[in-house]
Order: sequence, then C-alpha cells, then structure tokens
Amino acid sequence: MDETAIKGLKLLELNDSGSDSGESNCCSSTSTTISVEGYDTSLRRYPLKLELEKHFASCGEIYNIYVPRDFERGILKSVAFMRIEGEGAEDKALQLSGTDVGGWTAIVKRAPYQKVFMDDPWYAGPRCAAAPAPADTKTYRIRVTGYDTSLPKIDMQIALYKHFSSCGSIWKVIVLSSGAAFIYLEGERCVDKALELSGRNMGGLTLVVEPVVPRPENLKRGRVRHCTTTGYTLPSTLLEVAKKKKKKMETEMEMEKEKEKALS
Repeated sequence: MDETAIKGLKLLELNDSGSDSGESNCCSSTSTTISVEGYDTSLRRYPLKLELEKHFASCGEIYNIYVPRDFERGILKSVAFMRIEGEGAEDKALQLSGTDVGGWTAIVKRAPYQKVFMDDPWYAGPRCAAAPAPADTKTYRIRVTGYDTSLPKIDMQIALYKHFSSCGSIWKVIVLSSGAAFIYLEGERCVDKALELSGRNMGGLTLVVEPVVPRPENLKRGRVRHCTTTGYTLPSTLLEVAKKKKKKMETEMEMEKEKEKALS
C-alpha cells in the first residue's frame, strides 16, 4: 500500500477509536466500509469499479465505490474503498479476501466507520492543494439494443464496456430493463467507431447501435469540491454526491422507459 493510502487508513482507524470509549457505531450491524487492494494500478477506473461491483454483489447493496487516483503518476492508487449495506455485509466481504477478481487477488480489510475518506483532488476545495482542472471534453451518448436481456445488469455493463472500449474512453454504461443500453464515451470519432460496430455479433446476438440525438451532448464532468482542513473529504459529502448521481440516473432511466413505451 502506498504512503498516502497508509496515511488514509491510519486516519480511518483514528476516527473510529471513539467506539472503544463507549461511543456507539450506528451503522455497524447493517453497513460497512471496506478497503480493497491487489489490483493493477494501471487499470482504468470505470472497468475496475464494475469488476468490484460484480465481485462483491453478494455481500449486500453497494452504495459507493471510491477508487483514488494518483494524478502525478497518472495511475490509480493501490487501495480502493467500498461502502456496502446489508445484514452481515462486512463478514461476507471479508470472506472474499484472497479470491480471484478477473486475474488479480483481492485483499479485503475492514475500514472502520469514519469521519474522513482519502482525498481525491477532484473534490478539493479552495483551501486545498490545487486540483487538476477537468478537461473541456465533449461527451457523446449512443443507444445499443439487440443484446441478451436475460443476463444480469452488471454482466451486460461489463460486456458492453469491453465490446466498445476500442471506440474511445467509456465512463458510464447504463442498462435499462426495457432492453436498451446507453453508453457515454469520449474521444476522436468515438461515435463513428461505435456505429461501425452496429450489426456486429456479441454473444451470438446482433447489436444495433444508434447515436442519441442531439449529438454530441456537451457534458462536463464537473464535481462539487469540498474537503476538510487536512485535505480529506468528508464521507457525508461523498455520500451526498452519490445520492444525487443515483437519483439523476434513476430519473434518466425512467424517462428512457417512457420513451420506449411511447415508441412501442
């Protein structure tokens, strides 16, 4: 584990020490925060999060997956954090330590309920060290149908990511119960490259790829930036961001379902 990660875990343990003095942990029985190590730090962030979500799905509801970046070296940091909710979530997660996750061995540890998370420069505030400015990059969206709808959602997200990864940088895959999926991607000619895969075979079925109109959507991945005076992000901030993202995604999915019904 790198120096920053060790510092983060020490702070996690320090902030949890109140439980030894009689302070109760309100979430200990039904939720847990675990740390995961062992992955290749040169991996891309989004597919790693998909792998972690699939591997730990049996432990409970995965509320947040936080994979810190080393912006100076241009790679991921060696430890990721996951917030899992559900009865016995922690024990179930710890039992997966030492198991294979797509070619690497997961090292799972308990990260006690804490007041701070490791800092991510994307969340840095004006008093923190300068964060890298988000690139003014256009994000495009394509619609994909024709895949096997009987497969679990997470399996389809991973399969679609792999199938379209050569088209550009993919940062989100949404799979709807209606049988349509939406892929958000960036890069030169990424939509044209994706459209060339329309009619191609994936898992024995023929995919249909369509651009989403109007295209491109000029989305910027701006994030709310908050941090403590120590440079560490409050979990309440991270959870609030996760809630907003989840609500926005659910609203978007409902709108797409209504469109599907109207067209049928």
